[in-house]
Amino acid sequence: MNDNKPQNQKYLVVKAKGGMGNRMLCAATGIIYGKVTDRKTIVDWRDASYSTDGSNTFSRFFECPSVYPETILPKDVTIRPRVWEGTLHKSMGQMLHKYDPDKHSSIRIHRKYSIDVRRVDYDEDIIVFWHYTGRIRNLKPHLRNGLDGYGGLEVNGIIRKVLSEKMVLQPDIRQRIDDFKAKYWSEKVIGVHIRHTDRKINLAKYERHLRRFLKRFPDAHIFLATDNQQVNQDYRERFKRVFSTPKWYPEGIASMHQNVNCPDKVANGIEALVDMYLLAECDCLIYSGYSTFSLISRILSDAQPENIADIDLFNPIVRLKRLIRELVA
Repeated sequence: MNDNKPQNQKYLVVKAKGGMGNRMLCAATGIIYGKVTDRKTIVDWRDASYSTDGSNTFSRFFECPSVYPETILPKDVTIRPRVWEGTLHKSMGQMLHKYDPDKHSSIRIHRKYSIDVRRVDYDEDIIVFWHYTGRIRNLKPHLRNGLDGYGGLEVNGIIRKVLSEKMVLQPDIRQRIDDFKAKYWSEKVIGVHIRHTDRKINLAKYERHLRRFLKRFPDAHIFLATDNQQVNQDYRERFKRVFSTPKWYPEGIASMHQNVNCPDKVANGIEALVDMYLLAECDCLIYSGYSTFSLISRILSDAQPENIADIDLFNPIVRLKRLIRELVA
């Protein structure tokens, strides 16, 4: 892209922070908002979660014609929020570390670094959007005219449509999923996603649901997607017909993303996507609705409602946190 801005061209830059699920929901929101506002959309994934050399890896993971692949933006333009003036090359993590090091978990900090997607009348040449997850619910009023068929859909339906039509896996990643299924899939597969990085998950809840499904489908195979090697080993010892994808595991309870010991962060991102989409293709799914990774698998899943179990469905703390995040726009 040239330094001189094409006449009347306006841009939307979508930043990212967190794991694959968080950034996918944020990107999906940005893609729709860019369409609504007729802005050239750039999804900036140059941060250290899934990029080793500072290159923008979004297009390595997804085919998305509506997203412009470059991150070189014109100079001498107006930017909103103004905190991004002269800092658009920085990641969200870097910005928080520099300006708000004590607010990485704040539920309001996005207000400082992001435009409000409830508004579509910003005049600035470049606007920046970021949220820990997404703001699809806030965009719904702008979709009532039936934009691209989104008008009559609920939030999860909108996300599913974006991920299925506008933000499609790169062919080589899709092929890895298909190859794995051809080798390991059985007539009935129970998918279990256990994010055990912080050990806050109640493993007994997973087991109760798993044994309930196994009573109904005694010959089912179990596809286990987890970030913890010990959980993987325990399941293989305690249950029959357990299989999982090969991946790099961190030591102990360390996080998979933004881990300095990860040998290949792009490969780590691909491994996450393979697990996420394989979970979505299981006949039964056991997950935590508090995990955005799990949530996307659930949204993409065609499993019958009676074959889906959210271990946190009735967890009052989780439900309260989710409600607060929705309300704090």
